[in-house]
Amino acid sequence: MRFPETNAFSKVLLAAATATAFMTTSDAALARYLDPSQVDLVRILAPPPAPQSPEGKAELEAVLAVQRTRTDAEVKRAQADDELSVFRYADVMGAGFAAENLPFATAFFKDVAADGGRVVNPTRQHFNRPRPVAVDKKVEPVVNANGGSYPSGTAAFAYEAAILLANMVPEKAPAIFARAADWGRNRVISGVHYPGDVEAGRISGSVIDNVLLHDAAFMVDFEKAKAEVRRAIGIPQN
Repeated sequence: MRFPETNAFSKVLLAAATATAFMTTSDAALARYLDPSQVDLVRILAPPPAPQSPEGKAELEAVLAVQRTRTDAEVKRAQADDELSVFRYADVMGAGFAAENLPFATAFFKDVAADGGRVVNPTRQHFNRPRPVAVDKKVEPVVNANGGSYPSGTAAFAYEAAILLANMVPEKAPAIFARAADWGRNRVISGVHYPGDVEAGRISGSVIDNVLLHDAAFMVDFEKAKAEVRRAIGIPQN
């Protein structure tokens, strides 16, 4: 699709309309906390670089450089992080942070992930950035990935979950955010995302959570999940 070069405002309007077109009535009906129309990532994120641009080539080289140096242990951890689950944070949250101890929080974070996906996935369709392996066959992904590359949906959820957990357990915030950064890097180690995809995922997750954390209905369930998480990991309520 080509935009008129001289009409920047038209570009913005057309981009917004395109993103909205990907949102169906069923998307809004399925939303638990966040109607997809509340967050327009197309108007927030910078477009990804074209594959043959200097920036695009530099991002591809970053993926290849990681591939050349990744260890077996890094590959295994990256493969484990392909799971879209809040329990990837169990290693920093401590004993007790497990689904069997957190029935309400488990459902809560699944709803957050689903709502976030209904925002991020149309954005990925809009930008339609080719995955690294589609640009250069030297890329050897170690997990499966479908659809556009930008923004990273996994990184978006990693930061959605991290921000919420850090607000629930601020005592562990530094470790939680460090783990989120590690989760994001693992998408590059996996060979399915560029570093820019991960950064766009971080921004996306942050924007989504900013809306959620200012919604009264969401905060009712957030407080329930928070109490359950703190109780499960043995930290007194604050």
